[in-house]
Amino acid sequence: MRTPRIALLASVALLATAATAHAQDASTTTQTPTAAPMAGSTTFTDDELKKFDDAMAKVRAVSDTLNGAQPTPEQQAQMAAAVQDSGLEVTRFNTLSNAVAADPALAARIRVVNATPPAPGTPAAAVTDDELNRFVTAMTQIRAVTAEVQNNQATPEQSAKLTAAVQASGLTTERFNAISQLVSATPYLQAKAQLAGARLEKGVSQ
Repeated sequence: MRTPRIALLASVALLATAATAHAQDASTTTQTPTAAPMAGSTTFTDDELKKFDDAMAKVRAVSDTLNGAQPTPEQQAQMAAAVQDSGLEVTRFNTLSNAVAADPALAARIRVVNATPPAPGTPAAAVTDDELNRFVTAMTQIRAVTAEVQNNQATPEQSAKLTAAVQASGLTTERFNAISQLVSATPYLQAKAQLAGARLEKGVSQ
């Protein structure tokens, strides 16, 4: 079980970091000189998510220079311009900001939108959505076991639980480990795995 366990532990780290960066980034928008968020649609298109993320990068560049201080009028104007230039209405941007901060699945979806899909014909491109969902479901179960593993040495009982989680997914151990390695090496698959994990955690169908 040594080789599968090493792969499993590596993948746990990827799934455990889902969405935290975008949630932190979204919180910086409270410093922008925008109107209070208004009620609106909570269904966002990929185009809106891309525009939001582009604007957020510019807002973050300004907010990172503040060091906790209040923005000057000029800095407020720069952040407001970043939002306006994105093509999003201010109220829509604020609605998105609040949604991203509150929903790891939405933050993970932004990563998928921004990631470059693997080239057709490559091993990463051959990983289907069904396989990835099965992998993530198994990883969710495995995470609880690996949290109790000490010194990277699983007990026979823990190894049995790890094996059972993989078998229950419907993936062979070889395919599971292959997907684990591909996820570790492919930002697009990492983003999709994080999205699948966030959706699984909140009980949303894939």
